[in-house]
Amino acid sequence: MKFSLKVLFILVLIVACQSKPTKTDFVPGGAEQGFLPPPMWNATMQNLKQDMISVQHFIFDKEQFAKPENREFLQRQIHKLAEESKNIKHDPIALTKDPTLRFVAAQFADELQKANENFKTGWYEFSRGQLVKVTSYCLECHTRMRDGPSFNPENSTRDYFTRLPIASRIEFLIAFRQFEPAFKLVMDNLKQDQKTNQINVDSDRIARLGLVVTVQYMQDQEKARKLIAAIESNKSLPDYLRKANRRWKKSLEAWDENLTLRNLHEVRLLKNRRISEIEDMIMIPALLNLLIDPLSREELGESLYLTGEAYEGLQQFSLLALHENYYESCVRQSSHTKWGAECYRKLADSIREDYSGSAGTDIPRDIKIRLDGLKKVIEESK
Repeated sequence: MKFSLKVLFILVLIVACQSKPTKTDFVPGGAEQGFLPPPMWNATMQNLKQDMISVQHFIFDKEQFAKPENREFLQRQIHKLAEESKNIKHDPIALTKDPTLRFVAAQFADELQKANENFKTGWYEFSRGQLVKVTSYCLECHTRMRDGPSFNPENSTRDYFTRLPIASRIEFLIAFRQFEPAFKLVMDNLKQDQKTNQINVDSDRIARLGLVVTVQYMQDQEKARKLIAAIESNKSLPDYLRKANRRWKKSLEAWDENLTLRNLHEVRLLKNRRISEIEDMIMIPALLNLLIDPLSREELGESLYLTGEAYEGLQQFSLLALHENYYESCVRQSSHTKWGAECYRKLADSIREDYSGSAGTDIPRDIKIRLDGLKKVIEESK
Protein backbone atom coordinates (compact mmCIF):
# COMPACT_ATOMS: atom_id res chain seq x y z
CA MET A 1 0.00 0.00 0.00
CA LYS A 2 1.45 3.39 -0.89
CA PHE A 3 2.47 5.63 2.01
CA SER A 4 0.06 8.41 1.04
CA LEU A 5 -2.81 5.96 1.20
CA LYS A 6 -1.67 4.43 4.47
CA VAL A 7 -1.74 7.75 6.30
CA LEU A 8 -5.49 7.60 6.85
CA PHE A 9 -5.13 4.49 8.99
CA ILE A 10 -3.60 6.47 11.82
CA LEU A 11 -7.20 7.28 12.73
CA VAL A 12 -7.76 3.65 13.60
CA LEU A 13 -5.26 3.94 16.39
CA ILE A 14 -6.53 7.35 17.43
CA VAL A 15 -10.06 6.13 18.06
CA ALA A 16 -9.34 2.47 18.70
CA CYS A 17 -9.14 0.47 21.88
CA GLN A 18 -12.09 1.90 23.76
CA SER A 19 -13.00 0.23 27.01
CA LYS A 20 -16.34 -1.06 25.81
CA PRO A 21 -17.04 -3.24 22.76
CA THR A 22 -19.58 -2.56 20.08
CA LYS A 23 -21.27 -4.49 17.30
CA THR A 24 -20.21 -3.91 13.74
CA ASP A 25 -22.69 -3.02 11.01
CA PHE A 26 -22.71 -6.46 9.42
CA VAL A 27 -24.34 -9.79 10.06
CA PRO A 28 -22.08 -12.54 8.73
CA GLY A 29 -23.51 -15.01 6.29
CA GLY A 30 -21.35 -17.86 7.53
CA ALA A 31 -19.40 -18.81 10.61
CA GLU A 32 -18.65 -16.13 13.19
CA GLN A 33 -15.94 -13.77 11.98
CA GLY A 34 -12.81 -13.97 14.07
CA PHE A 35 -12.28 -15.78 17.33
CA LEU A 36 -11.36 -13.49 20.19
CA PRO A 37 -13.62 -11.86 22.76
CA PRO A 38 -13.51 -8.06 22.87
CA PRO A 39 -10.27 -7.14 24.65
CA MET A 40 -10.36 -4.97 27.73
CA TRP A 41 -7.62 -2.41 27.27
CA ASN A 42 -5.63 -0.99 30.15
CA ALA A 43 -5.10 2.67 30.92
CA THR A 44 -2.00 2.73 28.71
CA MET A 45 -4.14 2.26 25.61
CA GLN A 46 -6.30 5.19 26.64
CA ASN A 47 -3.15 7.32 27.03
CA LEU A 48 -1.97 6.19 23.61
CA LYS A 49 -5.27 7.26 22.15
CA GLN A 50 -5.08 10.74 23.67
CA ASP A 51 -1.46 11.25 22.63
CA MET A 52 -2.22 10.14 19.08
CA ILE A 53 -5.07 12.66 18.96
CA SER A 54 -2.59 15.38 19.90
CA VAL A 55 -0.37 14.62 16.87
CA GLN A 56 -3.17 13.70 14.44
CA HIS A 57 -3.06 16.95 12.47
CA PHE A 58 0.71 16.78 12.00
CA ILE A 59 0.68 13.18 10.77
CA PHE A 60 -1.82 14.10 8.07
CA ASP A 61 0.14 17.20 7.06
CA LYS A 62 3.64 16.40 5.80
CA GLU A 63 4.77 20.04 5.79
CA GLN A 64 3.53 20.71 9.33
CA PHE A 65 5.21 17.55 10.55
CA ALA A 66 8.59 18.75 9.22
CA LYS A 67 8.40 22.40 10.36
CA PRO A 68 11.14 23.36 12.86
CA GLU A 69 8.70 25.18 15.17
CA ASN A 70 6.73 21.95 15.69
CA ARG A 71 9.66 19.67 16.43
CA GLU A 72 9.86 20.17 20.18
CA PHE A 73 6.18 19.34 20.62
CA LEU A 74 6.31 16.37 18.25
CA GLN A 75 9.48 15.00 19.83
CA ARG A 76 7.85 15.11 23.26
CA GLN A 77 4.63 13.42 22.07
CA ILE A 78 6.33 10.74 19.98
CA HIS A 79 8.62 9.91 22.89
CA LYS A 80 5.56 9.53 25.12
CA LEU A 81 3.96 7.20 22.59
CA ALA A 82 7.12 5.09 22.45
CA GLU A 83 7.28 4.81 26.24
CA GLU A 84 3.56 4.04 26.60
CA SER A 85 3.74 1.29 24.00
CA LYS A 86 6.09 -0.67 26.26
CA ASN A 87 3.34 -1.05 28.87
CA ILE A 88 0.39 -2.25 26.77
CA LYS A 89 -1.42 -5.14 28.41
CA HIS A 90 -3.94 -7.21 26.46
CA ASP A 91 -6.65 -9.39 27.87
CA PRO A 92 -4.88 -12.53 29.23
CA ILE A 93 -7.61 -14.70 27.72
CA ALA A 94 -6.95 -13.18 24.32
CA LEU A 95 -3.21 -13.75 24.74
CA THR A 96 -3.85 -17.39 25.55
CA LYS A 97 -6.15 -18.01 22.61
CA ASP A 98 -4.28 -16.07 19.94
CA PRO A 99 -0.71 -17.42 19.60
CA THR A 100 0.34 -14.45 17.42
CA LEU A 101 -0.93 -11.57 19.54
CA ARG A 102 2.26 -11.24 21.56
CA PHE A 103 4.34 -10.90 18.41
CA VAL A 104 2.00 -8.31 16.93
CA ALA A 105 2.04 -6.31 20.16
CA ALA A 106 5.85 -6.46 20.28
CA GLN A 107 6.13 -5.22 16.69
CA PHE A 108 3.62 -2.46 17.44
CA ALA A 109 5.87 -1.22 20.24
CA ASP A 110 9.00 -1.66 18.10
CA GLU A 111 7.62 0.55 15.32
CA LEU A 112 6.92 3.34 17.83
CA GLN A 113 10.47 3.03 19.20
CA LYS A 114 11.76 3.42 15.64
CA ALA A 115 9.53 6.45 15.07
CA ASN A 116 10.98 8.04 18.18
CA GLU A 117 14.58 7.30 17.18
CA ASN A 118 14.05 8.47 13.60
CA PHE A 119 12.56 11.75 14.74
CA LYS A 120 15.38 12.40 17.23
CA THR A 121 18.00 11.84 14.52
CA GLY A 122 16.27 14.09 11.99
CA TRP A 123 14.66 11.48 9.77
CA TYR A 124 11.26 13.12 10.02
CA GLU A 125 9.52 11.52 7.07
CA PHE A 126 10.73 8.09 8.16
CA SER A 127 9.30 8.82 11.59
CA ARG A 128 5.97 9.82 10.09
CA GLY A 129 5.94 6.61 8.06
CA GLN A 130 6.62 4.59 11.21
CA LEU A 131 3.67 6.24 12.96
CA VAL A 132 1.45 5.19 10.08
CA LYS A 133 2.78 1.65 10.04
CA VAL A 134 1.82 0.89 13.63
CA THR A 135 -1.85 1.00 12.69
CA SER A 136 -1.52 -2.16 10.58
CA TYR A 137 -1.22 -4.17 13.76
CA CYS A 138 -4.42 -2.69 15.16
CA LEU A 139 -6.30 -3.56 11.97
CA GLU A 140 -5.66 -7.28 12.31
CA CYS A 141 -7.65 -7.48 15.53
CA HIS A 142 -10.29 -4.91 14.64
CA THR A 143 -11.38 -6.63 11.43
CA ARG A 144 -11.22 -10.23 12.57
CA MET A 145 -13.73 -9.99 15.41
CA ARG A 146 -17.50 -9.66 15.26
CA ASP A 147 -17.30 -7.54 18.40
CA GLY A 148 -14.62 -4.91 18.36
CA PRO A 149 -13.57 -1.54 19.70
CA SER A 150 -16.10 1.26 19.71
CA PHE A 151 -15.44 3.77 16.93
CA ASN A 152 -16.70 7.31 16.62
CA PRO A 153 -18.85 7.44 13.44
CA GLU A 154 -18.10 11.15 13.09
CA ASN A 155 -14.64 10.24 11.82
CA SER A 156 -16.14 9.21 8.47
CA THR A 157 -17.85 12.58 8.03
CA ARG A 158 -14.92 14.85 8.79
CA ASP A 159 -13.53 17.06 6.04
CA TYR A 160 -10.37 15.06 5.50
CA PHE A 161 -12.42 11.89 4.89
CA THR A 162 -14.53 13.45 2.14
CA ARG A 163 -11.38 14.77 0.45
CA LEU A 164 -9.75 11.34 0.30
CA PRO A 165 -9.61 9.39 -2.99
CA ILE A 166 -12.37 6.79 -3.32
CA ALA A 167 -10.09 3.80 -2.63
CA SER A 168 -8.74 5.46 0.50
CA ARG A 169 -12.27 6.14 1.74
CA ILE A 170 -13.11 2.46 1.28
CA GLU A 171 -10.01 1.42 3.23
CA PHE A 172 -10.90 3.93 5.94
CA LEU A 173 -14.41 2.47 6.30
CA ILE A 174 -13.02 -1.07 6.47
CA ALA A 175 -10.62 0.01 9.20
CA PHE A 176 -13.60 1.42 11.12
CA ARG A 177 -15.54 -1.82 10.55
CA GLN A 178 -18.19 -0.03 8.49
CA PHE A 179 -18.55 -2.82 5.94
CA GLU A 180 -21.93 -1.90 4.45
CA PRO A 181 -20.90 1.69 3.53
CA ALA A 182 -17.59 0.34 2.20
CA PHE A 183 -19.44 -2.14 -0.02
CA LYS A 184 -21.73 0.60 -1.31
CA LEU A 185 -18.76 2.78 -2.29
CA VAL A 186 -17.18 -0.18 -4.09
CA MET A 187 -20.34 -0.91 -6.06
CA ASP A 188 -20.94 2.75 -6.93
CA ASN A 189 -17.43 2.96 -8.33
CA LEU A 190 -17.42 -0.29 -10.30
CA LYS A 191 -20.68 0.58 -12.03
CA GLN A 192 -19.29 3.85 -13.40
CA ASP A 193 -17.74 4.38 -16.81
CA GLN A 194 -14.10 4.25 -15.76
CA LYS A 195 -12.75 6.01 -18.85
CA THR A 196 -15.12 8.93 -18.50
CA ASN A 197 -14.38 9.38 -14.79
CA GLN A 198 -10.63 8.84 -15.24
CA ILE A 199 -10.44 6.48 -12.25
CA ASN A 200 -9.37 3.42 -14.18
CA VAL A 201 -6.08 3.28 -12.30
CA ASP A 202 -7.83 2.61 -8.97
CA SER A 203 -10.48 0.17 -10.19
CA ASP A 204 -8.38 -2.94 -9.57
CA ARG A 205 -7.64 -2.02 -5.95
CA ILE A 206 -11.25 -1.03 -5.36
CA ALA A 207 -12.50 -4.36 -6.73
CA ARG A 208 -10.08 -6.28 -4.52
CA LEU A 209 -11.12 -4.29 -1.46
CA GLY A 210 -14.71 -5.14 -2.30
CA LEU A 211 -13.91 -8.84 -2.33
CA VAL A 212 -12.14 -8.61 1.03
CA VAL A 213 -15.25 -6.95 2.47
CA THR A 214 -17.85 -9.30 0.99
CA VAL A 215 -15.99 -12.62 1.22
CA GLN A 216 -13.59 -12.42 4.16
CA TYR A 217 -15.32 -9.99 6.50
CA MET A 218 -19.03 -10.22 5.65
CA GLN A 219 -18.96 -13.80 4.31
CA ASP A 220 -21.87 -12.79 2.10
CA GLN A 221 -22.10 -14.75 -1.16
CA GLU A 222 -24.94 -12.66 -2.56
CA LYS A 223 -22.99 -9.40 -2.23
CA ALA A 224 -19.87 -11.04 -3.65
CA ARG A 225 -21.85 -12.17 -6.70
CA LYS A 226 -23.20 -8.65 -7.19
CA LEU A 227 -19.65 -7.33 -7.17
CA ILE A 228 -18.50 -9.93 -9.71
CA ALA A 229 -21.50 -9.13 -11.92
CA ALA A 230 -20.73 -5.39 -11.77
CA ILE A 231 -17.18 -6.00 -12.97
CA GLU A 232 -18.36 -8.41 -15.66
CA SER A 233 -20.90 -5.97 -17.10
CA ASN A 234 -18.66 -2.88 -17.06
CA LYS A 235 -16.81 -2.98 -20.39
CA SER A 236 -14.76 0.11 -19.51
CA LEU A 237 -12.78 -1.72 -16.83
CA PRO A 238 -9.22 -2.80 -17.74
CA ASP A 239 -8.71 -6.19 -19.36
CA TYR A 240 -6.44 -7.50 -16.59
CA LEU A 241 -9.17 -6.84 -14.01
CA ARG A 242 -11.81 -8.53 -16.11
CA LYS A 243 -9.47 -11.51 -16.56
CA ALA A 244 -8.95 -11.78 -12.79
CA ASN A 245 -12.70 -11.44 -12.34
CA ARG A 246 -13.27 -14.59 -14.38
CA ARG A 247 -11.16 -16.56 -11.89
CA TRP A 248 -12.99 -14.98 -8.96
CA LYS A 249 -16.30 -15.91 -10.55
CA LYS A 250 -15.22 -19.56 -10.82
CA SER A 251 -14.26 -19.53 -7.14
CA LEU A 252 -17.64 -18.09 -6.16
CA GLU A 253 -19.44 -20.69 -8.25
CA ALA A 254 -17.53 -23.40 -6.39
CA TRP A 255 -18.19 -21.83 -2.96
CA ASP A 256 -20.39 -24.33 -1.16
CA GLU A 257 -22.47 -22.38 1.36
CA ASN A 258 -23.03 -25.60 3.29
CA LEU A 259 -19.31 -26.10 3.80
CA THR A 260 -18.72 -25.32 7.47
CA LEU A 261 -14.90 -25.58 7.52
CA ARG A 262 -15.08 -26.63 11.15
CA ASN A 263 -12.06 -28.92 10.99
CA LEU A 264 -8.66 -29.05 9.37
CA HIS A 265 -9.71 -31.75 6.93
CA GLU A 266 -12.31 -29.48 5.33
CA VAL A 267 -9.85 -26.58 5.20
CA ARG A 268 -7.31 -28.82 3.46
CA LEU A 269 -9.88 -29.82 0.86
CA LEU A 270 -10.68 -26.18 0.14
CA LYS A 271 -6.99 -25.30 -0.16
CA ASN A 272 -6.36 -28.19 -2.55
CA ARG A 273 -9.04 -26.98 -4.95
CA ARG A 274 -7.96 -23.34 -4.75
CA ILE A 275 -8.87 -21.42 -7.91
CA SER A 276 -8.13 -17.86 -6.85
CA GLU A 277 -7.58 -15.65 -3.81
CA ILE A 278 -11.26 -16.12 -2.92
CA GLU A 279 -10.42 -19.45 -1.30
CA ASP A 280 -7.83 -17.72 0.91
CA MET A 281 -10.48 -15.23 2.04
CA ILE A 282 -12.86 -18.04 2.89
CA MET A 283 -10.20 -20.00 4.79
CA ILE A 284 -8.93 -17.23 7.05
CA PRO A 285 -12.04 -16.78 9.26
CA ALA A 286 -12.37 -20.57 9.53
CA LEU A 287 -8.72 -20.98 10.53
CA LEU A 288 -8.95 -18.19 13.10
CA ASN A 289 -11.92 -19.97 14.63
CA LEU A 290 -10.05 -23.29 14.66
CA LEU A 291 -7.20 -21.74 16.62
CA ILE A 292 -9.35 -21.50 19.76
CA ASP A 293 -10.02 -25.24 19.74
CA PRO A 294 -7.89 -27.66 21.75
CA LEU A 295 -5.23 -28.62 19.21
CA SER A 296 -2.26 -30.93 19.27
CA ARG A 297 1.14 -29.47 18.44
CA GLU A 298 0.81 -31.01 14.97
CA GLU A 299 -2.64 -29.54 14.41
CA LEU A 300 -1.62 -26.14 15.76
CA GLY A 301 1.40 -26.10 13.48
CA GLU A 302 -0.66 -26.97 10.43
CA SER A 303 -3.32 -24.39 11.33
CA LEU A 304 -0.73 -21.63 11.68
CA TYR A 305 1.00 -22.73 8.47
CA LEU A 306 -2.27 -22.63 6.52
CA THR A 307 -3.18 -19.25 8.01
CA GLY A 308 0.21 -17.87 6.98
CA GLU A 309 -0.22 -19.22 3.46
CA ALA A 310 -3.69 -17.72 3.18
CA TYR A 311 -2.50 -14.28 4.28
CA GLU A 312 0.47 -14.53 1.94
CA GLY A 313 -1.90 -15.26 -0.91
CA LEU A 314 -3.79 -12.06 -0.14
CA GLN A 315 -0.92 -9.59 -0.24
CA GLN A 316 -2.49 -7.81 -3.22
CA PHE A 317 -5.87 -7.67 -1.47
CA SER A 318 -5.35 -7.10 2.20
CA LEU A 319 -4.84 -3.86 4.08
CA LEU A 320 -1.95 -5.61 5.79
CA ALA A 321 0.05 -8.80 5.44
CA LEU A 322 0.68 -10.85 8.56
CA HIS A 323 1.87 -14.08 6.99
CA GLU A 324 5.34 -13.72 8.51
CA ASN A 325 3.81 -13.38 12.00
CA TYR A 326 1.94 -16.64 11.56
CA TYR A 327 4.98 -18.46 10.18
CA GLU A 328 7.09 -17.25 13.10
CA SER A 329 4.43 -18.26 15.60
CA CYS A 330 4.27 -21.69 13.96
CA VAL A 331 8.03 -22.12 14.37
CA ARG A 332 7.89 -21.20 18.04
CA GLN A 333 4.71 -23.12 18.87
CA SER A 334 5.31 -26.28 16.82
CA SER A 335 9.05 -26.55 16.33
CA HIS A 336 9.01 -30.30 17.10
CA THR A 337 6.67 -31.00 14.19
CA LYS A 338 7.22 -31.00 10.44
CA TRP A 339 5.20 -27.77 10.30
CA GLY A 340 7.82 -25.89 12.29
CA ALA A 341 10.42 -26.59 9.62
CA GLU A 342 7.98 -25.82 6.82
CA CYS A 343 7.01 -22.52 8.42
CA TYR A 344 10.66 -21.57 8.85
CA ARG A 345 11.28 -22.26 5.15
CA LYS A 346 8.30 -20.11 4.14
CA LEU A 347 9.36 -17.32 6.49
CA ALA A 348 12.96 -17.35 5.25
CA ASP A 349 11.80 -17.28 1.61
CA SER A 350 9.44 -14.38 2.34
CA ILE A 351 12.15 -12.34 4.09
CA ARG A 352 14.66 -12.96 1.32
CA GLU A 353 12.11 -11.80 -1.22
CA ASP A 354 11.40 -8.67 0.86
CA TYR A 355 15.04 -7.63 0.80
CA SER A 356 16.03 -8.73 -2.70
CA GLY A 357 16.59 -6.39 -5.61
CA SER A 358 18.72 -5.81 -8.66
CA ALA A 359 21.81 -5.49 -6.43
CA GLY A 360 21.15 -8.81 -4.73
CA THR A 361 19.81 -9.70 -1.29
CA ASP A 362 20.66 -7.45 1.66
CA ILE A 363 18.86 -8.53 4.83
CA PRO A 364 19.22 -6.05 7.73
CA ARG A 365 21.30 -7.27 10.63
CA ASP A 366 18.44 -7.32 13.16
CA ILE A 367 16.23 -9.32 10.79
CA LYS A 368 19.02 -11.79 10.11
CA ILE A 369 19.59 -12.24 13.86
CA ARG A 370 15.87 -12.94 14.29
CA LEU A 371 15.91 -15.46 11.44
CA ASP A 372 19.03 -17.19 12.77
CA GLY A 373 17.38 -17.44 16.18
CA LEU A 374 14.36 -19.17 14.68
CA LYS A 375 16.60 -21.54 12.76
CA LYS A 376 18.26 -22.45 16.04
CA VAL A 377 14.84 -23.19 17.57
CA ILE A 378 14.19 -25.69 14.77
CA GLU A 379 17.63 -27.30 15.07
CA GLU A 380 17.40 -27.68 18.85
CA SER A 381 14.00 -29.35 18.58
CA LYS A 382 15.34 -32.24 16.49
